[in-house]
Amino acid sequence: MSASEAAAIPVFAALKPRDRDRVLADATVRTYAPGATLVREGEQSVFLYFIASGHALVSTASEGGLRTLGPGDFFGELGMIERHPRTATVVAEDEVTVVIVGAWEFRELLETHPEMAVPMVFGLVSRLHGLVHDHADEDDAPA
Repeated sequence: MSASEAAAIPVFAALKPRDRDRVLADATVRTYAPGATLVREGEQSVFLYFIASGHALVSTASEGGLRTLGPGDFFGELGMIERHPRTATVVAEDEVTVVIVGAWEFRELLETHPEMAVPMVFGLVSRLHGLVHDHADEDDAPA
């Protein structure tokens, strides 16, 4: 992964180039073909994923397709924080390249580089905002 590709991911953009290079040296970059499952609902959650390119559909067995993630988005944070199985399945809609970081490594990174938490908080707030408005729209729908 090039330095400019990594810098396009908000969480990594918060880092100085030297620190970003160190973080990425320990990360795994993987590309998935369209239709490939990146993670499956119920699996153990030990990795955090950052989308560098492409799009992936997030779905659950109970609710179906919930949202599409794209470049700069991330997933796997709930399992990292709460240490429980994955709450959703993520499937590549087109070719998707992700940066994968172990949960234990990411926790250490946040301690060393707390500035990485700011873009994550913005991403989480945006996600929650979307959920609240999606549910509000459902409540307003005619019966």
